Amino acid sequence: MDVLTDDHEREEMVRAWWHENWKPIVFGVVVALAGLVGWKQYQSYTLSQAQTQAYTLYQLQSKLALKQQGAREDAEGFIREHEDIYGALLSLDLAAQDLAAGNYDQAAAETDFAVRHGGKLVAPPAALSKARLQAQQQHYEEAFKTLDGITDSAYAIDVAETRGDLNLARGDVEGARSAYQQAINLCVERKVEIGALLQMKFDDVTKPGDTPAFEIARRHNQELADNPQLKP
Repeated sequence: MDVLTDDHEREEMVRAWWHENWKPIVFGVVVALAGLVGWKQYQSYTLSQAQTQAYTLYQLQSKLALKQQGAREDAEGFIREHEDIYGALLSLDLAAQDLAAGNYDQAAAETDFAVRHGGKLVAPPAALSKARLQAQQQHYEEAFKTLDGITDSAYAIDVAETRGDLNLARGDVEGARSAYQQAINLCVERKVEIGALLQMKFDDVTKPGDTPAFEIARRHNQELADNPQLKP
């Protein structure tokens, strides 16, 4: 195989690969990642919470990760008794396991529990995961309704990008282009770096005359690198 030495050639190879493989990447791993997102936010949250509850949650998460005997039953019992952020975080861990096992309906129920009981800290990322899981099951209208329920402006970029993913999955290329463009515009407006994945998504659905996302990102991300005080 020839070594690719031209930057443009490398970019075209990556974009061609993305065009063929975007769907399993977008919808295949998100629920599993949601637990990690929630855990990072949870770490700061627990500073003002009961130490006993936090430690119990940590033990149960560890047992699930190690696949110890009785771990799932113990986790389900804890969740039944905790319709709160602790139960929401643990339900995302169960959802990740059910997704890996192909139990999509059960995973959907567990992400729904996290949305309903996760509060301002966990509910928004859990709702993003729920919408993507619904899309993976081709329940597109339900997925859009789930996204509509995310009102925290801090997640506006993620919501716009996910809306693009849903539109693309159901064959609405123009809807996907518009949503990805909105996500990019929000990144520029909020002085947030435009990620490589978002760039590829937009560039895969551009129309003649559109400025490629990688060009927008190159200028924008360089501006942020040169002026770190601009970052939020």
